[in-house]
Amino acid sequence: MEIVVNEWLLEYLRPDAQESDKIDAIKFLNIFLKKRDRLVIKISSPFVDKFHRFMKQFGSDTGFKKNFSKLHQILFRDADRTAIAYESELQAIPEDIATLIPPDDKYLVELWCANKDRIILTTDSKLKDKLKCVPGLNICLLPDFLKEYCV
Repeated sequence: MEIVVNEWLLEYLRPDAQESDKIDAIKFLNIFLKKRDRLVIKISSPFVDKFHRFMKQFGSDTGFKKNFSKLHQILFRDADRTAIAYESELQAIPEDIATLIPPDDKYLVELWCANKDRIILTTDSKLKDKLKCVPGLNICLLPDFLKEYCV
């Protein structure tokens, strides 16, 4: 399975995140590492921008640094675990879908359009509701996903 994640994963690993959110992020990563699934990221995206910003902002926190170093290894050093997409590899989102998407979430749908077998994993219920009319789009909220994924 190829999983497109948005910034929830990064937010949930912040030192000041709620403990339940940190637990969900670590739970997801630990199970992800046991399975043979892949993350999918766009190299020029709000997700990657936030990753680098958080490395600078929270890098002095040892717990954060440990988790983010592990995530860095997965995202940028392990081609078996992460597929990196570049702008030139992606196609335009159909106009009828593009109008539904907030600009900051456009990259998620671009990644899905490149391979419609992918799942978008989010915590944004408004985004999921906006995109529920898109045929074939597999978008899942984190709590629902974890219930199935952790079995």
